[in-house]
Amino acid sequence: MKKILSAVLSLALTASASATLISESFTGTFDNDNSRYYIDFEVTGDNTVVELTSWGYAGGVNAAGQTIVDGGFDSQLFLFDSGGTEKAMNDDADRPVSVLSGKAWDAYISITLNIGFYTAIINQYDSEYVSGDIFSGIWTDAIAEDFMDVSDSQRTSAFAFDISGENLEGIGGRGVDTSTPVPEPTSIALFGLALAAFAARRKNS
Repeated sequence: MKKILSAVLSLALTASASATLISESFTGTFDNDNSRYYIDFEVTGDNTVVELTSWGYAGGVNAAGQTIVDGGFDSQLFLFDSGGTEKAMNDDADRPVSVLSGKAWDAYISITLNIGFYTAIINQYDSEYVSGDIFSGIWTDAIAEDFMDVSDSQRTSAFAFDISGENLEGIGGRGVDTSTPVPEPTSIALFGLALAAFAARRKNS
């Protein structure tokens, strides 16, 4: 009996020791005030703590060891599951403080997730999800213009984002420039049919 308990304990310790902390960093600039950046990822184990952090507003050192300069826009973070249900949202994490503005307007989420596929989104305050598909659905417009609000005229369109946690796979980012709407599947199909008809017409003429 002692040997069985010892073997079970050894396996448990090995499993916990083999869990590796995964961190990925994303940086870039937005095309317009209502642009969004999406980070897709998979959680492969239940009760996994995942942390989402923005660094663009006040700057700092991200998970990749890059120094992010103070000066990005007032960011906010959203987290959705694969069914489009909002799991978490944060606007101001109250840290770190921007030297330029004296404000702490970066965003931070720490959440325990179970096995599944998720999408994190970073965008500018106060563009909020309303309804529909999280990519092409309805979002409200950001309050600031040209990434600057009335109390702070020294901001840029730069963003920086970290995701970290154990049991993470398939982490990848993609941006949505809302000045160029994402085509609906029906629109893509109609466009394809139009091209095919045009090609057939040219062939027969």
